[in-house]
Amino acid sequence: MKKKVLGVCFGHQILCRALGGKVGKARTGWDIGLRRVKLVKDLGPCSFNGDLSENPPSLSIIECHQDEVWEVPSGAQVIAFSDKTGVEMFTMGDHILGIQGHPEYTKDILYNLVDRLLINNCIKKDLAERAKLGLEMAEADRKSWGMICRNFLKGRSQKNPLKRIPDYWI
Repeated sequence: MKKKVLGVCFGHQILCRALGGKVGKARTGWDIGLRRVKLVKDLGPCSFNGDLSENPPSLSIIECHQDEVWEVPSGAQVIAFSDKTGVEMFTMGDHILGIQGHPEYTKDILYNLVDRLLINNCIKKDLAERAKLGLEMAEADRKSWGMICRNFLKGRSQKNPLKRIPDYWI
């Protein structure tokens, strides 16, 4: 029996590398702030997310990373990407799911991280300001990401789970 493994951010990268993929510094530098992630079209049903083609074509997620997946392991499928990161999400069968962004992050968490990175001279002021401004102008799709993660971990397959999001995801 294969155990479910969900990797988020560094966990996404560790899963990829442990399974034979390639990971390294992001070629475009830090990715911090709100990012629009596009779901791959024409992908068959995933055991945790029903038919992805029936879900929204893209979802917003909070990002904070300077490393990324360059190449997924043999047998893995890229199921989401963004303008900045080529592998935002990958899956292997119905037991491995990697998500580069942070479905669990709130605006406050990212504001605190940005401030800490700025104070420690890890990022420049203009990047910090752009990251914060992006979060003031839009929201992450936390309910949708929560549903994706829950459905994966519980092994649920629904026709369109993103249309029936429970109110208890915060």
